[in-house]
Amino acid sequence: MKFTNKFTFITSAIVLTCITLVLIGGMVSLRSLSLKHHQQLIGSVIEVIEKQIDKQTVETQFDSWLPDLLDASGIVRLQVKRGDVTVYQNYYASRQYYPMRLLLRYSYELDKYPDVRLILHTRQPFSELKFTFWPLAGVGTAILLSLSLLYFALRWIKKSFYGAELLERRAHYLLQNNPTARFAQEGEWPKAASQALDVLSERLENSLKERSIFDIHIRGKAFLDEDTGLGNRLAFDNMLDTVTNDESYASNTLILISLTELSTLKYQFGAEQADKVIQQMVDLLKSFCSRYDDSFYGSVKKPEFVILLPQMAYEETKVVAKQLTKALYQLQLPDPSLIETFFHIGVVNFPFGKEVSHIIDDANRALLVAEHQKISGWHLSEENLKKNVISKGTVHWRGLLTDVLNKDALLLYRQHVVKRDPTNILYSELWSRIIGYDKEVIAAGTFMPMAEKCGLCGQIDKQMLEKVLALLVVRGESCKPIGVNLGSRFLMNKENRKWLMFELMQKTKKIRNNLVIEISEHLIEQHYSPMRFALIALQKIGCKIAVDNVGKSVVNTQYILDFNIDYLKLHASLIRDIHIRSTNQVAIQSLMASCLNSHAQVIAVGIETEEEWKCLLRLGVCGGQGTLFSTPKQMKV
Repeated sequence: MKFTNKFTFITSAIVLTCITLVLIGGMVSLRSLSLKHHQQLIGSVIEVIEKQIDKQTVETQFDSWLPDLLDASGIVRLQVKRGDVTVYQNYYASRQYYPMRLLLRYSYELDKYPDVRLILHTRQPFSELKFTFWPLAGVGTAILLSLSLLYFALRWIKKSFYGAELLERRAHYLLQNNPTARFAQEGEWPKAASQALDVLSERLENSLKERSIFDIHIRGKAFLDEDTGLGNRLAFDNMLDTVTNDESYASNTLILISLTELSTLKYQFGAEQADKVIQQMVDLLKSFCSRYDDSFYGSVKKPEFVILLPQMAYEETKVVAKQLTKALYQLQLPDPSLIETFFHIGVVNFPFGKEVSHIIDDANRALLVAEHQKISGWHLSEENLKKNVISKGTVHWRGLLTDVLNKDALLLYRQHVVKRDPTNILYSELWSRIIGYDKEVIAAGTFMPMAEKCGLCGQIDKQMLEKVLALLVVRGESCKPIGVNLGSRFLMNKENRKWLMFELMQKTKKIRNNLVIEISEHLIEQHYSPMRFALIALQKIGCKIAVDNVGKSVVNTQYILDFNIDYLKLHASLIRDIHIRSTNQVAIQSLMASCLNSHAQVIAVGIETEEEWKCLLRLGVCGGQGTLFSTPKQMKV
């Protein structure tokens, strides 16, 4: 109940109670006074009778005047007794009938005649009283006037306390982390409390921003190069380690870029010109890699940069190398002639499972060959990956994916997410896989990038959701929650979002509570506002929200509070060999500190060894996922 409603209810109750008590008190007082007056009247009659007895009045004389006196006094029955003998008869038979239960009985002993007792039965003082309009008009007017004053008083109270209601609403918004609480509404009262909320809200927001900035600073120190702001050697090693150990990345490309003549440029034109070229290089890499999903770019040392492109076929690698070379030729140097020998590129295309050391060696050999050519250019290390499934053309993939969608042939593979006690399942994550033309099972990490190129991602996500919702209904309300990863474009599409909301609203609240929507961190960073609108709408109807790939890159973690995240899933690159990588431990502790003011639970992904799990438990994670606990298994819907 709102504050104003409570106040008006209490005020109304008090006023009405007071009016009722006054009326009841008045009636009790009036009755008491009437009875007192009646007793005095009866006492006067007794006094008259006692005087007449003193005068030795005979019975016949009593009969001449006593009945009229008794009737005028409201006495229905009179008995005079001396001991047990009735001296004087009653006048009951000669008067109107009155039930005995409605009469008042009085018994008196005469002072001068102790053995004489008078017993009287009288009518009630109000028995013949009739209430007419005018006598009640005063009381009624007073009551109506009181109620009218109460009505206007309540209206005034509601109007006066409307500002307090606005202030209370804003306080609720603050408790719910609603961003509208940052702004005061016109009319808030008391003004001092409203201003205090403004100040506290601003301080809270600034402290949260500082916490997020501090978190970025900590992870930036660990994984970012101080000079360029790009990923450093440690971040590159983590990412390369993850790609080589993830079977969903069938074929990948590593590009090593060396600005061979940077030292010459610095010697001839100064450090300031060299720094400008480095900044051009940083901007070029950001722009060039933005077109590729899951790409990584960084600076392993000042004259050398690295690009890692997962899911890149051998033939596509050649195209990328040519495009990168063309882009590098656009660098603005103090002496344009320097560009002819300014940079060299070593490229290697490698499969899943290849040793990291061998990949680095191949990239360095390719770079060395490119440098021996003297002029700026690239060299691709020869690898026989041309027959890999990912190298097939877009037409092939469109036909395969369309056929899978038409036949509703998506396969569901499940892996459990466990709590700190591995026997206790938090929820199960489902992935989609398909069967290729050669009857091979193709992971989502392989076919989803191709589906993106073919414009079929939305249809795949929709069919995946249909299967998951059907599975939740079949399993019932008591089943463990199920998580499904969705692309940002599906949730940002208005028609798809309306369809999903409609489907979810057909289900019970418990079933909606068992659906976990997973979204990648980099998608939230790219589409912050539309993703926030979509995810909060899903949360309001009962779904849980998980963000995965957290920590893959250094981004602002303010979204944890703004999106009211339920689960934060750490990227596998942070988890690999965590027990021997102190820098990764610091990064995870920083991410967990970002969740202190929220109810988000931190989950580690890609756990493969007991040592990793024990280290993560010491760091305080709430759950884990990986081959240590369960391997992905196919489910039948």
